[in-house]
Amino acid sequence: MESVGYDMYLKLLSEAVAEEKGEKAEDEQEAECLIDLPIEAHIPEDYITSTPQRLSIYKRIAAIRSDADANDVYDELGDRFGAPPEAICGLVEIALLRNIASKIGVYEITQRNGSVLFYMNEPDIKYVVALNKEMKGRVLLSAAKKAYIAVKLDYESSLETVQQTLAVMNAVFSEEK
Repeated sequence: MESVGYDMYLKLLSEAVAEEKGEKAEDEQEAECLIDLPIEAHIPEDYITSTPQRLSIYKRIAAIRSDADANDVYDELGDRFGAPPEAICGLVEIALLRNIASKIGVYEITQRNGSVLFYMNEPDIKYVVALNKEMKGRVLLSAAKKAYIAVKLDYESSLETVQQTLAVMNAVFSEEK
């Protein structure tokens, strides 16, 4: 898992399970957002020592779609294993952000050269305008071969930048619906 990353690991695991069952892999996985940020987001082996239980919890966390789902996972973890460590909180936060990002058309989020890049097939200029109002001078739109919106990191962490950016973009998305 460490060599391919959490998202790719879950995708490969799901595909392998579906193949063993004789099913087709879910197309929904294709629409999910890959998030690659320098934060701790894993289940420590000393928190859940059983590999099958850890894998089960990874799948449970990957299925998080709302704050209510996240709270259910936190309650279950607290009841079964004790208070979750920060690395699990990072994992849950990434799951929530992936859901929002996928909904608004962001298929990849990564940090590079002091900026967080939000890759979209067709970046909407409305997102850029709204982001510029909130984060003056920190937003750049690149319409290169792989189009993205870049947000320069400021005083906050990359995770806080992603949370703030997706909140603004989601508000614009919600207004359009």
